[in-house]
Amino acid sequence: MPLSPSPLMPGTSPLPTPGRRPPGRRALGTGALVAIPLLIALLAGGQFLLPHIMFLTPGLLAQTGNSQQGQQTSSAPFQGFTMNWTRRQTGGGYDTAASLENMKFEAETFHMNSVIIPVVADMPVRSASALAWRPNDKGDKDTFDDSIYVQAINDARKAGLVPILELQVRQQDPLSRTTNGIDENSQLVGVAWSDLHSNNNIFGESDNIGVLEHKWFDNYTAFASHFAQLSQQNHLPYFIIGDQLTNVTVDTNRTTAKADSGGIDRGVPGESFPNCSGRRDCGWRHVTHALRSPTYASFIGHQSQTGGGYTGKLIYAASWGGAPSGATDTEYDHITWWDAVDYIGVDAFYPLTQNADVSVNDLMNAWHGKGLDLQGQGDIFGNLTKLASKFNKPVLFTGAGYQSAAGANGNPLGSCNEANCIDQTEQLNDMQALLQVFSAAPYWQGVMWYGEQPVTPRSKQSHFQTSSYWGGDTLKTSKLAGQWLAQYYTDNPLK
Repeated sequence: MPLSPSPLMPGTSPLPTPGRRPPGRRALGTGALVAIPLLIALLAGGQFLLPHIMFLTPGLLAQTGNSQQGQQTSSAPFQGFTMNWTRRQTGGGYDTAASLENMKFEAETFHMNSVIIPVVADMPVRSASALAWRPNDKGDKDTFDDSIYVQAINDARKAGLVPILELQVRQQDPLSRTTNGIDENSQLVGVAWSDLHSNNNIFGESDNIGVLEHKWFDNYTAFASHFAQLSQQNHLPYFIIGDQLTNVTVDTNRTTAKADSGGIDRGVPGESFPNCSGRRDCGWRHVTHALRSPTYASFIGHQSQTGGGYTGKLIYAASWGGAPSGATDTEYDHITWWDAVDYIGVDAFYPLTQNADVSVNDLMNAWHGKGLDLQGQGDIFGNLTKLASKFNKPVLFTGAGYQSAAGANGNPLGSCNEANCIDQTEQLNDMQALLQVFSAAPYWQGVMWYGEQPVTPRSKQSHFQTSSYWGGDTLKTSKLAGQWLAQYYTDNPLK
């Protein structure tokens, strides 16, 4: 609640001491001449000192929950969210009234200024090269017709948001089946050939690894170029070209230019990357070249293709961690081609501690690798600072969020979905700590919170009470994190 005004100190009074003669007019005039310049000086000094005083106590302000806290706004340009939906889902959608309604609610209530609209392709066999992203492609389950994405783009603009398309891939290989169904994790894409020499073959595929990988990049580049064109046609200033594709973004000891020079095609017409360092490094430079160019040549057959012709900013959304198998090293700090995009994107679902209901100050320390019972991530803040400096690129959290469930700081999206796990304070503390740690970092561009859905009422959203969503049907019925976020953020239009 708001802090009360300071009371008068005991023994003091604004009235003159009884029996003491009040000061005369001359004395009052002299006092005014002295006091006014002094007051002006104090006010001028206060404008400089107050921000520094406020900056020294972010942890305290993060826990007070008062109105002053809402004034501690981030200077980062992005304050956005992800609006998740795919073609196989039912009960909502980008082509329903809920899409515009929820986008308006985010913009007006929580001062959001941007929204990620995922575009999901499917990969029927994780070790092969085929991608299904056209609605009539065999194996496509998730991609909409372009008109649906355009409708979502238009709804975002009506709501006052900057729409951003983000490319995602979900692998549908039956070999990834678990007791809960197929593990569609995008980090498993290409896992079967990610750490093999280009001359090797894998069972069931007629092409060797080098051809297989080049076919995959050709298919992915066609997918990316199509939606780069859609972004350009709709004047979208940002485009996220991929998300958590760890096994096909990071080179291993067997895929470097030194270890496998034959797996790198340096003769693609119109391209020149003489210093690309490995098969993945060269492959993604090929992708970004195609997205920015009106035409490009494919790897296989060097056939001329229509490029993206995109003139906006390119972002790649890397995972905070490594793949469950194959490329197990952390993706975000092992990518070597960050210089080929405009923003370093990080899906910042870092596990912080092994405990629940951790204080904001302790969570802030955990981001710096300090404290007890940590999850072994080290100094995350320091690592990101070094990465931004190494490539001289800004960093955007392309995804972050915490379930409103006990222990979410240690497992942000998978701590618990049961009713007895509901813990809104955990979510509040986790979100506060992230913003307090990074808001002053000059390289940090903000966060896209995960996530919203085009579904109303929100109580229909899956596991709503323990989900990472922060809002409600109104501000009053929003979770504690949402009520705080509405004070923390202020209107901040994205350029």
